[in-house]
Amino acid sequence: MSTQQHIDEEFVKELSDERDEPDWLRQRRLEAWRSYDDLPAPNVIQTPGKRWTDLDELDVRSRSRRTEERDTRTSIDADVPDGVVVADLEDAVHEHEDVIRDVLLREVVPWDENRLLAVHAASWRSGLFVYVPEGVEVEDVIRTRTEVDEEARFTHTLVVAEENATVTVAESLEEGDEETYVSNVVEVVAGDGAEVNYGALQSLDEGAYQFTSKRGVAGRDASVNWIDGCFGSALTKSTVSTVIEGEGSDTANYGLFFGTGRQHFDLETWTRHDAPHTTCDMFTRGVLDDRAVSAYEGTIEVSQPAYEVDAYQTENVLLVSDEAEADASPRLEIDNHNVKCSHAATMGRVDDEELFYMTSRGVDEDEAEKLIIEGFFEPVFGELPFPDLEDEFRELIQEKMGERSG
Repeated sequence: MSTQQHIDEEFVKELSDERDEPDWLRQRRLEAWRSYDDLPAPNVIQTPGKRWTDLDELDVRSRSRRTEERDTRTSIDADVPDGVVVADLEDAVHEHEDVIRDVLLREVVPWDENRLLAVHAASWRSGLFVYVPEGVEVEDVIRTRTEVDEEARFTHTLVVAEENATVTVAESLEEGDEETYVSNVVEVVAGDGAEVNYGALQSLDEGAYQFTSKRGVAGRDASVNWIDGCFGSALTKSTVSTVIEGEGSDTANYGLFFGTGRQHFDLETWTRHDAPHTTCDMFTRGVLDDRAVSAYEGTIEVSQPAYEVDAYQTENVLLVSDEAEADASPRLEIDNHNVKCSHAATMGRVDDEELFYMTSRGVDEDEAEKLIIEGFFEPVFGELPFPDLEDEFRELIQEKMGERSG
């Protein structure tokens, strides 16, 4: 029998007790819960004279949660080699406690960074655990889909790839009733020589709210690569980041978004280089129509021990409405002189000459705009190691363009 109640300390205790969680996890949940009021709201993007997103009044504790049966469904599709673990995180904390205990909401994404992470740490309920032992290559993409049908939903993903392991994970977050609050956190640990590719596609209902933090840690000669796609929600606050701890490592961070109506995207990406001979490429492209808004902040940090670093970031936004609004704030924070780092950002409208060229050759103006939008995303698609996810991205872009013409 399913029951609902607001999120409070009693709810957190019941949540842990019902799952017979180990004491360390129960205490971690309660510590996070009790710290909520003492922690700041997540950082939001600000430019001189304007604060783009306001999360100060967002108190997710008042939202109802189900304590037993749940309507939210996560399906896992994976055919993996022996020794590889692909499991619901709820079950994994019992069966793989030795791997999870020191990492979960501690080593990669500490719960005490802000209050929304704290309530996530207290209330997360299900998600995905992927463990790949040393030297194992998982050839197939580990694919999950989560359909949200709750007033508040907290889902968590933890991927651990040991030395010289390789794995690709692609997750979709779908649907969500109007006013749904969805919190999802992703933690990636890539051991020395490991490669982890992670892709996310969010297509929630346009009345939903999403808070998401995705972060990876890369060891020596490791690789952590991201693709993050935002298409749904009324408001998304997203952070995607990598900490490069080991020499010779690299990361790629690709983002794409398509906003219509009054959608609002607050998108932050950052990479921190703490070791020499490392590289990163941060590349985001988005389209905004109607009265949609995006604010983007990309940061490349190079610490003093990190020399011979190559790091680049680019964000491009295409505005197809006079009322759409975008801002980009690329940043470099460099503490070592022996580096190659650059950043760029552009925002512009559909090129009149391109439109004229196509219409003068018999292409309908609406169809010409659609072709220009499709072509605008192509540089991202050309870099993706996720063929299945790419197909879904293309389908969602087509749906968004259908909404425009409707």
